[in-house]
Amino acid sequence: MKRLLLMMVVTVFAFQVNAQNMPGSKVPKEAKMAFEKAHPAVKNVTWESERGNFEANWRVAGFDHSELYTRKGVFAGSEIDINPSQLPVSVNEYMLKHYRIKAKEASVNEDTNHVKTYEVDAKGKAYIFDSNGKFLKVGEDD
Repeated sequence: MKRLLLMMVVTVFAFQVNAQNMPGSKVPKEAKMAFEKAHPAVKNVTWESERGNFEANWRVAGFDHSELYTRKGVFAGSEIDINPSQLPVSVNEYMLKHYRIKAKEASVNEDTNHVKTYEVDAKGKAYIFDSNGKFLKVGEDD
């Protein structure tokens, strides 16, 4: 029992270290300016520090959006939650055929080089597909 409790405490602490909410006033000016330039209409944004970068989070039409910026305001990635019905047909077909999983949570991700991928989160895993819906890899759910 003590071991289980210790593992839970360590896990919670690890998540808090990776992403920490922070007031906008603590976000470097360059990161905030880059975000505001890219999204001038977004007003209700919250910020987190994540592995030395700064993540802006907001919602549009009930879906979470996030973008990551370096201290100097350089775009470092994004994630936009989408309805699984917006995934390419090949993604859903692959998930059903190979994993017998119907996508319930999905996102469109963009890396530092602006390469877009789809992500299906299921059973604690992240199933990653390219922009055409071709399977790439399985990773850990974030």
